[in-house]
Amino acid sequence: MLRWVFRGLLLVALAFANLNDIWSPDVIPNALFSWTVIREGNVDYDEFTDRLDVPPNQRIGVLMDLGIPRDTYFFRACESQRRPTQIAFRVTSPRSPGGPPPPGPDDRVCSIFPPGIAILALPVLAPFVLASGPGPLPDVTTLVRAGHLAAAVLESLATLLLWSVLRRFANARAALALVLLYFLGTSVRTVASQALWQHAGVHLALTLALWLALRERVSVRRELLAGLIMGFGITVRQTTAIVALGLARLPWPPIAMVRIGAPILYAIGVGIGAVPLLAYNAIVFGSPFEQGYGDKPFYLQGTWTGLYGLLVSPSRGILVYEPWIVAALAGLALAWTRPGLIALRLRGLSIAAVLMLLLYSQYEEWWGGRVFGPRFLDDLAPAMAVAIAWGISQGLVSSTWRRIAFWASAIWSWVLFNAAALVYDPNGWDTLPLNVNFVPARLFEWSDPQWLAVLAALPSGGARAVVALVLSAALVALLLRLEGVRVRASPA
Repeated sequence: MLRWVFRGLLLVALAFANLNDIWSPDVIPNALFSWTVIREGNVDYDEFTDRLDVPPNQRIGVLMDLGIPRDTYFFRACESQRRPTQIAFRVTSPRSPGGPPPPGPDDRVCSIFPPGIAILALPVLAPFVLASGPGPLPDVTTLVRAGHLAAAVLESLATLLLWSVLRRFANARAALALVLLYFLGTSVRTVASQALWQHAGVHLALTLALWLALRERVSVRRELLAGLIMGFGITVRQTTAIVALGLARLPWPPIAMVRIGAPILYAIGVGIGAVPLLAYNAIVFGSPFEQGYGDKPFYLQGTWTGLYGLLVSPSRGILVYEPWIVAALAGLALAWTRPGLIALRLRGLSIAAVLMLLLYSQYEEWWGGRVFGPRFLDDLAPAMAVAIAWGISQGLVSSTWRRIAFWASAIWSWVLFNAAALVYDPNGWDTLPLNVNFVPARLFEWSDPQWLAVLAALPSGGARAVVALVLSAALVALLLRLEGVRVRASPA
């Protein structure tokens, strides 16, 4: 147990070792949720906003000092479906296509994001709220870094669970390498562990469900618990429903019918686990089936553009940033030729991966905003790591050239994501000279890819980047040393 605690502490430290604040305004409502729930006993954000109908010299109350504009893109009117808002002021904050209108001067203000990640972060952020007492909110920097801590803790828990699952299929050395690939060679390094986005919560739900259900023999209790966990994952991020479907013990062709009781229990668990989201939507938006994002556009005609962008575009393509994913896809394909419950679930996850790719390829903002790497597809990163480990147990990388190709691609991802962890700035390449959110064609320019701009920016990191690199390397070395005796003592 002590070994696992020390592993977790090292992972949390590693999430901070880059000494570079990577965040976006998206994370502010998720962090403020703890303050509004604990201090106000509600889920609206009125106390944090800059009321347009109140002159600055008449604003009273310490919580209003944060002064977030009410028309900010991550706010909408509470219960807007029941009480349409008549916008009586000029909108100054750009809002994404298809999103809900901003709240009016007399509307209560709510977040557009589902509440799951904020709920998961409550145990970490509650001490900050209680320590601040009735006084003013901490500044934005402290808020962001408190959210960073919550994200790092959640992502580290997910990594530990993933590590345990990987050991079922791979020896200690290979499992450790895959853990480092997951944590340092994906968007975990630049997004999920860096600020309170939703991805850490999705990873935690998925890895816990894999830990419960990815066995050849699974009790009905584990099926129910796995369903509950994946259901709550939907509360974190609605697209987790696709992953939940993939993890179900379904009779995917050409497999013979399985016992119907297990899928039913799993489905019941998913339904119960998603109740918090339905309840939140009903309270906040007036309907359990309304959600904060509004009618986000899935235009269908952009399928090929989105597919190309998500797969091979120079500045978002997963095959560019994470070419080792080919081994994961090979492992998922291999599962279709193998018997057993584990192979059955991996087949389901392969279908989920295809559905996720198709869904986001049709999304108007398929690139995921100003981020480094393919963050949308990296929600499936834990499943991809497991697919590789299981594939290794089936001889996936038995030949020398396959091992060389896999580890060469892994090194490429390590270099890219760790360079970005040191110097990436969302207000840099993604914004200058053109903002990719408004000119996405820039994401397809091979002459000026995002990753090359990040590598070129390394010298500008100066002493801070050097210290961060040394600190990160020292933590990885300490983790390797901790595992050294275990690796040598473990059978190959």
